[in-house]
Order: sequence, then structure tokens, then C-alpha cells
Amino acid sequence: MEAPQTSLTYSLADQSFVRTKSVGILNVSVDLLQVLARQEQCPPLTVLANSSLRGNLDLPASARTEIYDKACGGGFGRIWWDQFGVYAAAQRTGNKWLLLPKGFASFARRCPVQLAAIVHDVVQDHYDRHYPDAVPSLEAAYFRASFRATVRQAKIIFTPTEFTSSEIKRIAREKNWAVPRLVYCGEGFDPPPALPSREQRDIFVNAHPFPQKLTRRAVEFLARWQQENPVAEAVHWVGLFPEKLELPPLPGWQRRGRLAEAEFRELMGRVRVVLYFSDYEGFGRPPVEAVLAGAAPVYSDIPATREVMGGCGWAFDNSDYESFAAALRRGLATPPDQIKVWADQLLARHNWKLVANRILSALNEA
Repeated sequence: MEAPQTSLTYSLADQSFVRTKSVGILNVSVDLLQVLARQEQCPPLTVLANSSLRGNLDLPASARTEIYDKACGGGFGRIWWDQFGVYAAAQRTGNKWLLLPKGFASFARRCPVQLAAIVHDVVQDHYDRHYPDAVPSLEAAYFRASFRATVRQAKIIFTPTEFTSSEIKRIAREKNWAVPRLVYCGEGFDPPPALPSREQRDIFVNAHPFPQKLTRRAVEFLARWQQENPVAEAVHWVGLFPEKLELPPLPGWQRRGRLAEAEFRELMGRVRVVLYFSDYEGFGRPPVEAVLAGAAPVYSDIPATREVMGGCGWAFDNSDYESFAAALRRGLATPPDQIKVWADQLLARHNWKLVANRILSALNEA
């Protein structure tokens, strides 16, 4: 089968809400696909998906979808898909390009078509340097091998921030690897329907079991804040917690667990402040999502969030409680007009059509 001059296979088959470790990457992968598919310059497109995603995908009739449920089933089926299945499926489509939106290439074989990947971060390298016991040794070795395969095989690596591009270059220099073409593509967001008026003073906190998310420190800092400022804010802890971490019995604290997308948006749309702790990100979506929901973001001051937020919101030093407390006070006092200004600025910078055009332009040029 002779492929057109440019044609694309986009693989989502290995992602699902139930099994994903990063809801953010799942949402980015789905949202990007739906914008790519509707761009005028989008080439012939085949989507590799699974049954759990059928309700999430709204694609034009021109996009062909193939279902591979074993790809997201876990265990050996998932490993087989990563190492052999996705490349075999891409080759059968006859398309010239395979785009991996999670960025994990096979280290067991070479890609039979031209490979592009989105590398969201290099968090395993961060774990190796700062949290060597965070990931089981075999799993860590698997991620390292997949990252190396991506750097060695990909014709183009797309990154969400210039910071992530610099991290890939740093690791490549340290390991004496050749670096493929790196293209900053960014990430996008959908404009909110309307910013609600806010009488409440509730606080939304992103929780996560992974060590770089600093959930233990978030509990420590916010507990101290509430003891020093006995006010009526309800505190909604959203996400999964590290093992053996329990919330103190403080008034208004609510542990909500991982929420489906609609529940997540609904809750974020009725709080005053969103807190986001992290010591490492490739992008960091929640502070932007907070602004677009009408809340003030209070977030860790790290390279990715500095680049993404561009001065919007209130950043704090992870190691300094007083810096956090000052940022939270500013967040609670932020007027709606200021949040609207930030929303306009962030939507102008983080636009899905710009992201899609950067990706398609790079593929067409290559």
C-alpha cells in the first residue's frame, strides 16, 4: 500500500482513565488528537485506540480508528504492545509517521516507519538523582530503556516546554547520545464557558502519591496555615495519597480521591484558590486550569511552572513556609478582574491550534 506524501498514525491504545498514572497526559493526548484531526493541513490519519476511549473521542469521519484493547490491559499484554504491537499496527496502516503522545518507544525493535514522540518530562532521571527508591528497580529500568529508545529512534521529539527540551539535551550530553530534532510544541487549553462569581473561599489541593508532588509537605504547610489562620475555608484534597499519609482532623478538610474529569472541573469551578506543590514538572497543568476556572493558582516556583505561567498567579519557594503563606494570602485576596487578565494571557500562549500547527508543520517539513 503506497502512503500519501505525509500520513499519520496516532497511538492512544495504551491509555485509559482506570490505569493511567497521569490523568494530565491522558487528557493532553486526547485533546491534542481531536484538534489535530480537524486542522486543514492534517494528513490522512489513523488512530490506534481502545474501547474505554470511545466516549472521549469526537473525531471527523475522515479519521480511521482501530481498537486494540489488550494494549491497556496491563501485565504482559501491555509490555507486548509497547515493544512489538504498536509498531506492527503502525506498519499495517501504511502511514509514513507514527506519533507516540506518551513518548515511550520500543527498545526491543526499531520502528518500521518514521517515529515522532511527545516527551512530556524526564521524571525518571529526576527520580534517579533525588528519589532512587521511588520506583521499583525493574520498572525504573524499563522507563530508562524506553527513554533511551525514544531518543535514539525518533526523527522528531516534541516537548511541552523549552525546559523539557533543555533536560533532554542535558541527559544526552551526559550520556554521549546523539540528539534528534527537538521541537517545542507546547500544550493547549480550551477557553472556559464563563468565569463564575465567587463568594466561597474554599481551597483545592492536588494530591499525588509520587514523591516529586510533595503531598506530605502540602499537608504540613497547610495544617500550619490553618492553625495560624482559623478561618472557614473548606480544603478539598483531590487525588491519591502517598502510603501511610493521613490527613489531620482539621475543620473542613475533605479527602476526595481521584475525580472523573467532569467532577474535577465542577469542583475547581467553585473554589477560590488551587494549590499545586511539586519539585519537578515537564509542564504542570493545574495552575493554568485553576485560572481558567476562575480560581487563583498558588504553586511551586520551579522551572516549568515559571515558563508556563509567565508571571501569572502566585509562586512560592518549596522550602520556605513563609513564602507559601504569603502566596496563599495573595491568592485568597486576588480579585476576579485580575484572574480574568491572567486567563486571557494564558489562553493566548497555550492554544491548542498553535500546538497542532507546530506539530503538523514539523512533520510536513521532515
